[in-house]
Amino acid sequence: MVRPGSLAARFQSLDAYAKTLDDFSVKTLSGGILTIVASIAIALLVGHEFLAYRRVDMVAELVVDGERMEKMHINLDVTFPRAPCMLLGLDVMDSSGEQQVNLFQHVAKTRLSKDGSVIGLDQAGKPTVAVVPAGKDGKPYCGSCYGGVAPEGGCCNSCDDVHQAYKRRGWAFTDPDSIEQCVREGYVKHMQEQAGEGCRMHGFIEVNKVTGNAQILAGESIKHGSEYMHTYYDYMPHDYDFSHTIHRLSFGDEFSAQTNPLDGVSKKAHSVRAQFQYFTKIVGSEIRYLNGTVLRSNQYSATEFVKGDVTASRRTPGFFVMFDISPMRVIYTEHKRSLPSFLTSVCAIVGGIFTVARLVDGFVFRTERALQRKRESGKLA
Repeated sequence: MVRPGSLAARFQSLDAYAKTLDDFSVKTLSGGILTIVASIAIALLVGHEFLAYRRVDMVAELVVDGERMEKMHINLDVTFPRAPCMLLGLDVMDSSGEQQVNLFQHVAKTRLSKDGSVIGLDQAGKPTVAVVPAGKDGKPYCGSCYGGVAPEGGCCNSCDDVHQAYKRRGWAFTDPDSIEQCVREGYVKHMQEQAGEGCRMHGFIEVNKVTGNAQILAGESIKHGSEYMHTYYDYMPHDYDFSHTIHRLSFGDEFSAQTNPLDGVSKKAHSVRAQFQYFTKIVGSEIRYLNGTVLRSNQYSATEFVKGDVTASRRTPGFFVMFDISPMRVIYTEHKRSLPSFLTSVCAIVGGIFTVARLVDGFVFRTERALQRKRESGKLA
């Protein structure tokens, strides 16, 4: 018992939660039912709030892209069931004037049979084991480069060495049968053996983040002076087209919620001169995670156009991806509710439901008492 006039008595006078003695409280059936209903409602709503507290949402924001001089990876995985690997070249041109040719440093070409089974990785026309003849008078063999720009060692000991020497000179590799190294290695025969095969190209290429296009064509590109020429040789297989299936095509690093509209697209060429063009609009994306990690990537939209006129003999058949860069960037920031916000919601739920339940219980109790008094006085039959 608190002594009157003491400090504890003063605090007791501030009690806003006056208690009712048990002798004066009445428990009813309706009150018990309301208690059960209120408890279930509280459990459900608190559970929902807890799930919302644990959930991480992405909040998007659109800003002007202020980045400059960026590089971008084009990730590709495309199958050409009717184009042999030795036939295909991969080039990139952009609006800055830069042109990159034969970009196979990070792109692998896998040979496929007619039924789609894997034969093996393409070796770019080089035999598995280069056969180098012995030189004269016991000296090491040094093959001629046939007028091409010789490599650092000064010798072209393989067909590919001569081929590269021709490229450095800006010459077309039109007649490998007249080159000793190519005849010895069976260069043309090896290329003809791939007729009817398919090819799967997978990997990535690095480009400037400016408007440009990546193209996969039959033949090869040669730099002649300051210009590039694309050429196709008579000894290459002629029975091919650019029917294809895009397994993956994306720009930059990928994140979990990303969707690539061209993934899974499959097209069949109705003529050998068919040209497939995909026009993409790239929007820079930045994902900021709760742990402070920042991932920069790109999303894109795409439209397509197919030129399939059989009579267009001057058209170069191929697979083209044109990319245009948007001046905007989308920033996604991970957002999670704070603990004080969660506790505030829980208190509001518990207090609100018990308050409403008490009001309903009081109304039901008074109604029952009123009906009971009328029944006892005979006013209610």
